[in-house]
Amino acid sequence: MKVNTIHCGDALSYLRTLPDGCVDACISDPPYAEVDRDYGRLSEDDWMTLMKAVTLEVKRIVKPTGSAMFVLQPNFEKLGKMRLWLWRYLLWAAEAWNLIQDAYWWNHTTLPMAGASSGLMRGSVKYCIWLGAPVAKRYQEAVLWRLSDSIKMSDLSDRALHCHTSGASVRRSRMTEIPLKKGGSTPFNILPIHNTNSVSSAGAYGHGAGTPEPLVRWWVRYLTKPSDVVLDPFMGSGTTALVARAEGRDFLGCDLNPKYVAIAEKRLAQPYTPRLFYDDEVKG
Repeated sequence: MKVNTIHCGDALSYLRTLPDGCVDACISDPPYAEVDRDYGRLSEDDWMTLMKAVTLEVKRIVKPTGSAMFVLQPNFEKLGKMRLWLWRYLLWAAEAWNLIQDAYWWNHTTLPMAGASSGLMRGSVKYCIWLGAPVAKRYQEAVLWRLSDSIKMSDLSDRALHCHTSGASVRRSRMTEIPLKKGGSTPFNILPIHNTNSVSSAGAYGHGAGTPEPLVRWWVRYLTKPSDVVLDPFMGSGTTALVARAEGRDFLGCDLNPKYVAIAEKRLAQPYTPRLFYDDEVKG
């Protein structure tokens, strides 16, 4: 198995060539069902067949203490009627493997959807489907929420009661002592990361469905440590490989479209400047 390479070919066929337990994490943004792209369109049934097979292969390939995260977003059959493929997959994957925790990516720069005059809300959240054993490794210290200056300056000896946002009276030290000792606060399971940087960078290379680098970086840091191996069977424009390498990890990847493999290799060959994390609102 040669790391730090991107294979051009079918994801499922590629995964079947990899040995058991050879990667530490899979981080990927697969194609969605019933979405037209230049690489084709998958019906809901075809998508389910593909993702079930891919998920089982990833489960085999990931180490017992590793995990996988797939970015997925539901879509409409028509305005006011959602397709159900994502929830069908989520229920299946939770039983076939294990759903560790629900997590979401909130893109707060999402443009209004077509048909906005219908009165529907702006679809700005994607699911981060996190699968693995309950004991799967996670490195929370690498993704702690940045503390505000006021919290950093808190006097831990101050035992005065004050009102928490929930309405309960708690001692100041209970809210500040642990985060101060840890160097940050426990991250939320909703990650507010805009996608404008990703669209401009990936789109400039000809791929219109790029995943934002800060989102990939957050999951790379959370699920792996330096020298670990990160897998992306739907590599696209190469963001997972780019971020993994910048974070000191090895990568394995695959994409069906030779144009996107060439895009990814071109990006990897150029100097890389990491993009900001949460608009630089949290530790990055």
